[in-house]
Amino acid sequence: MSKVTQKAASSGRFVTKPIGRSKAAKFTAVEGMSLSKRSSDIMTNLEKSGLKGEALRGAITGKFKKK
Repeated sequence: MSKVTQKAASSGRFVTKPIGRSKAAKFTAVEGMSLSKRSSDIMTNLEKSGLKGEALRGAITGKFKKK
């Protein structure tokens, strides 16, 4: 049985099931990383605005780009 791997047309990334915020926090804890207060606030505010998926990732990236 062959499994077809899909890519998102807009980003070219492989399509996978999102891991979610709590599981991502566990991964960062294992790696010894943590979010700064500023990063956490930015992510929380963008999530409250209703952005999800690629739109959320794009907005987060935009907040951290040097102007």
